[in-house]
Amino acid sequence: MNLKLFLSSILMFGYVSLAIAQDAILRGKITDETTREALIGVNIVSGSTGSATDLDGKYEIRLEAGQHRVEFRYLGYRTISRNINLSEGEERTLDIAMRDESRDLEIVVVSASRFEKVLGEETVSVEVLSNTLIENSNSVDMQEAIEKVPGVTVVDGQANIRGGSGWSYGAGSRVLLLVDDLPMLTADAADVKWSIIPIENVEQVEVIKGAASAIYGSSALNGIINVRTAWPRSEPSTRISLYNGVYDNPRDENMIWWGKNRPVFSGGFFAHRQRFGNFDLVLGSNFTVNKSYLDGGSEQNARVNFKTRYRPAGVDGLSFGLNGNFYQSSGSTYFLWGGPDSLALRPFPGTVSNYNSQRIFIDPHVSYIDGRNNQYNLRLRYFNATNRNDTEQGSVPNLYYGEFQYQRRFEEIGLNFVTGLSGYYSTVTSPTGDPTESLIGEHEGYNVSIYAQADKKFFDLLTFSFGARYEYFKIDTFESDARPNIRVGANYQFAEASYLRASYGEGYRFPTMAEKFVRTNVGPIGIYPNLNLEPETGWSAEIGFKQGFRISNWLGYLDIAGFINEYDNMMEFTFGQHGTFADPLFGIGFASYNIGNTRIIGGEITGIGQGSIGEFPITLLAGYTYIDPKFRDFDDSITLSNNQSVAIRNTTSSSENVLKYRNRHSFKADVESEYRGFSLGFSVNYTSFMEAIDKQFLDFGRQEPFVTILGEGSEAFKYMGDFRDENDSGHWVFDVRVGYNLSEQAKISFIVKNLTNTLSMSRPGIIDPPRNYAMRLTYEF
Repeated sequence: MNLKLFLSSILMFGYVSLAIAQDAILRGKITDETTREALIGVNIVSGSTGSATDLDGKYEIRLEAGQHRVEFRYLGYRTISRNINLSEGEERTLDIAMRDESRDLEIVVVSASRFEKVLGEETVSVEVLSNTLIENSNSVDMQEAIEKVPGVTVVDGQANIRGGSGWSYGAGSRVLLLVDDLPMLTADAADVKWSIIPIENVEQVEVIKGAASAIYGSSALNGIINVRTAWPRSEPSTRISLYNGVYDNPRDENMIWWGKNRPVFSGGFFAHRQRFGNFDLVLGSNFTVNKSYLDGGSEQNARVNFKTRYRPAGVDGLSFGLNGNFYQSSGSTYFLWGGPDSLALRPFPGTVSNYNSQRIFIDPHVSYIDGRNNQYNLRLRYFNATNRNDTEQGSVPNLYYGEFQYQRRFEEIGLNFVTGLSGYYSTVTSPTGDPTESLIGEHEGYNVSIYAQADKKFFDLLTFSFGARYEYFKIDTFESDARPNIRVGANYQFAEASYLRASYGEGYRFPTMAEKFVRTNVGPIGIYPNLNLEPETGWSAEIGFKQGFRISNWLGYLDIAGFINEYDNMMEFTFGQHGTFADPLFGIGFASYNIGNTRIIGGEITGIGQGSIGEFPITLLAGYTYIDPKFRDFDDSITLSNNQSVAIRNTTSSSENVLKYRNRHSFKADVESEYRGFSLGFSVNYTSFMEAIDKQFLDFGRQEPFVTILGEGSEAFKYMGDFRDENDSGHWVFDVRVGYNLSEQAKISFIVKNLTNTLSMSRPGIIDPPRNYAMRLTYEF
């Protein structure tokens, strides 16, 4: 018996030894091609087998004997593939030096498919804004930075892409803002506070143009803006920036209200990134003080944020952490000018309110990648936005958000698959505990959704993408709503660096609590609720062509796209008698309504490049966008009935079929060069005349009975019409910047914005900033 047991053990040991002998081991170290620093977390994949580099950039992967195709992938770096033939029991060393994508313009993006993908292979239009341009242009918040992206405009803090929305008085957004894939819109108004975004730690910003609801849900009807923040590298880094600036006198000196001491602004940023063994830490902070060129528009902001990630040594592929952001803001709001000349930069009586607000979000996150290339992500968020003001109309919105996501890259068949489940619960209460002192009352909402997307590559040339989402939504006891949406797209690389794409995507947006329930006054003008507001839906389609080029020492790409967006039941704030005769101004004011069905057709051309002229290296970003925004049923869509059952007609100031608060033409460009420690940058922004606004903005100053009711206040609205008549050809705004490297660590910059001191108005009732000067000092170590 003992002999049999012994022989069996020997035989089993032989089988095991044979099995082990049949395997081969591939190991090595992966570094940055230029800096030679070790890259941590690089994915090494062969078929269904995977591994990742450790803290020293080293990896080891066990493969069966035979022929293998091994890929090395790292976010922001060019993917490297190697065909390797391994023999039984072989142990081979293969070191890899990876190239940063930014050095050859083969930019990697994540937002459109939730997988890393080379920009040229995307099936939709995606623009990328680099952190270098953000810093060099002295963008003090993300709003200033994002306005440099072709096709993107920001009107009074609200972003729109290719004319997908106009100005909606601070409530509701058709563009979803994300930071590291988590939504940043508030629970009550779905608005954006741009200064809460940690701009000092931005890696890059990705902008998807067109409906993205199939992947990202409601509020992505017009596209998304995804801000991706940086993680530490092998060496710690710290950056401190301080700036100070002053507003110049406007071109029309009659507008000056500040006397000899011109308004000033200042601020600072701090960023620190460091690894402590398996623990990654990112810290950031910011403060701003803006005395403002607008009398009654000053603000003071302060923010502290952190990001962490821990990778347990005993569990390969697992990471988890906690991110947080704490933001405090105080100041006064400026809604409408007071009139012509010296009143142009002063507020309309009764329209200024003082506020004090805070925003806090806490984000736990867990990620796990197993040895078979499966990735699991869990993201959670608590988002509080407490708003207090001296009108006793504050709010305390709270958002509890969660998302579980699964990803898998099937190398053997060229398929990427992602699916997930997400949802949120939101509440809005009064900061005082009295529901009557809340801007929109007290409410709660629910949202649950499931989504999936698959990207398949054929013959290494054709990429096909399909995604779908189903979403459920409910506010209070109102009837719930549920919507399915799909997106489909294709990209064909028909020559080297030549890509042809086409896409179709559906979108939707549920009404925000603010749009349904808001009730307030801005001076004599009321803003009223609409409990019957319905969701809006839409779709977008696009065909585009992207051509990369390399001419002498120049390389870059040119992108041309044609697009169409259609919306049903589009929501917009509309003027009329929405209150009762007992309300101020007999109930006349604004409320959000489903204005009808609309269509926006347009085209866009963008380009990015880098090269040199002689000894001068140059980087360039430029783009032109044209839109034709119309009602599909113009005669019907401008006839509405308010809550007094009175017909509302001619809500637009234009007799032509054109949507309000849009600009048909826009052109943007930014160019920068460096020479022997000096840098020189120049940017231009052209916006054509806004053809249509709310007609009543003009009637208040020119027609009875409004002129009599408002008295002297009607001058503010009369001047609005006069200003538009005198400035009906659009406007050009030029910025220039000069920098000098004091040392390897320190740089000083001088920035002039609105160089020609152009007098312009991006939305009715507010003059854009006059020429202003700023000095910025940055120290990095």
